[in-house]
Amino acid sequence: MRLCYVLGASIISGWLAAQDPQFSQFYATQVILSPAFTGITNGPRIALGYRMQWSAIPGYYRTFAAAYDQPVFFGRVRNGLGLSFMSDQAGEGNLTKLSVLLNYAIHIELSKTSSLSLGVAGGIMQASIDFFRLRFPDQIDPSAGFVLPTRETNFFQNRLHEDINAGVLYYNKNFYVGTSIMHITQPTQRFYRQSLANPADARLPIRINIFGGAQIPIGEKKRQSIGPAVMYRIQAPFQQLDLGCYVNFDPVVLGIWYRNQDAVIALVGLQKGIFRIGYSYDYTISSLTNRITAGSHEISVIAEFDKERKPMGKKRKEIPCPRF
Repeated sequence: MRLCYVLGASIISGWLAAQDPQFSQFYATQVILSPAFTGITNGPRIALGYRMQWSAIPGYYRTFAAAYDQPVFFGRVRNGLGLSFMSDQAGEGNLTKLSVLLNYAIHIELSKTSSLSLGVAGGIMQASIDFFRLRFPDQIDPSAGFVLPTRETNFFQNRLHEDINAGVLYYNKNFYVGTSIMHITQPTQRFYRQSLANPADARLPIRINIFGGAQIPIGEKKRQSIGPAVMYRIQAPFQQLDLGCYVNFDPVVLGIWYRNQDAVIALVGLQKGIFRIGYSYDYTISSLTNRITAGSHEISVIAEFDKERKPMGKKRKEIPCPRF
C-alpha cells in the first residue's frame, strides 16, 4: 500500500488520490501499527524504521518512522504512554507527509493467560508539496517541451490537520489478533485553493488494519519458535493481504512474506541484549517488475529497556507477536 498521486492535469483539477506509506517490518514499529501496543513491554522502548521503496526509480519513496513508548501503572492497572513520528517523501514532486501522534493504551487482564489492550492516538499531520518541481500543461512549448514558466498560483504549499487512530489487541501465550482504525476524522488533504465539486474527494480515507498470528515453540528447550502471521489492510478501494512466517532461532530471526500480487519479502533479524536489528528486502513480482524497481530495502532498530523487570512483583504475559 503506497501513497499514489497524479501530477499535472490531475492536480490542477484539484484532487489528490492518496494511500498511506507502509513498512514490510510493520511489527518493528508496533505503536505505529496500532496504538493498542503502547506500553506493552516491561519498560521504555525506542523503535526506528527506514524504508527505501523501488530504489531504482528516480524520486523513489523514502519513509522514516520513530516511536517511543513505556508502561505506566495506576495501582496494578497497566497503561501505556507513547509518542510516534513518521515522515514520508514521495516522488520527484517531493510530496511530503509528516505526522506526530501521542499514544495511550490500557491493558486489561481477562484471565491468568489472556489480555485485552485498547489504544488511541491523536495528533497532527502535515502534507506539503514542492510545486517548483512539478510540470503543468501551460509550461509546454510546442517545439521545445517543458520550458515555459507556469501561471498556476492557486495552490497551497502546506496543509496541516488533525489525525486520530484507535486500536484493539487480544493475546495469550499462543496467539494474538488485533485491528486498528487509522484517520478516523478523515481530514481534508487538498492543495488547490478553489472549492471542489465534491469535497469528499479530497478526504484522506480511513484505513483498517486486521492482523493476527501464533507462536509455536519448537525444540526441547523451547527457545526456538515458528510464527505464522497474516496482515490485511483496506483503504478506500485499495486492499492488501500479506501472509508470512517467522522462524526464531534465538538470537537470529528469519522471515518470509508474500504480499498479494506485489512482492515477496525476505527478512533477517538479530536479537542481542536490549537491541534488535532487522533488515528486509522486497522483491517486486508485480507488472512493474524487480528489474525496473530494484526492489525495496528496509532496516529497523529497536531498543527495549528493562526487559527482565517484573513490574509490581508480577511477571508480565509475554505477547507472542513478532518483533520485526
